[in-house]
Amino acid sequence: MDMEEKFKYALKKTEIIRPANYNLYTFSSTTIRYAIATELADKILVEVRDGELTAERPAIITPSHFAENYLEGFDPEQAEYIEMMLKKFGLRGLRYKYKNETKSVKLISGSFQNIVEKIKREIETKGDDFAAIIKGVPDMWGVSLMKYVVELISRSFPDNIRELEERGWFGY
Repeated sequence: MDMEEKFKYALKKTEIIRPANYNLYTFSSTTIRYAIATELADKILVEVRDGELTAERPAIITPSHFAENYLEGFDPEQAEYIEMMLKKFGLRGLRYKYKNETKSVKLISGSFQNIVEKIKREIETKGDDFAAIIKGVPDMWGVSLMKYVVELISRSFPDNIRELEERGWFGY
């Protein structure tokens, strides 16, 4: 499989078994605890990668910021018009920076389903609303993790934007 095929396969096969029960914070960093369970080719072993991914406090992207930082080759007057257009259409966004820390990687013998159920029970016993379980693909755990993060960002974005608007951050 070439790199593109491997990437598409990982996106298709990654499953979010148990999402965390919260959204990304708007005004501070958010730490996501995760367990990525990957059934290996022999179907006898399951790789379980435990870790934490921190999404730092998001940077706000306003039309002015976008015009100042992402437009090249436009004279100042045209850049001003483009900024006006961005304001008209309400362009706004959040930019995150991520830091991953793998805590452990274990090879566990047993059925995939039984291992995942055990991880679920451990999370529920702890009452950890900030933990997610992801079914990954061998050698593609980073793609599986970031697929979950992108889904979490998409789920969080409307509330994050609403909170920013309520505090006047997007008052152009």
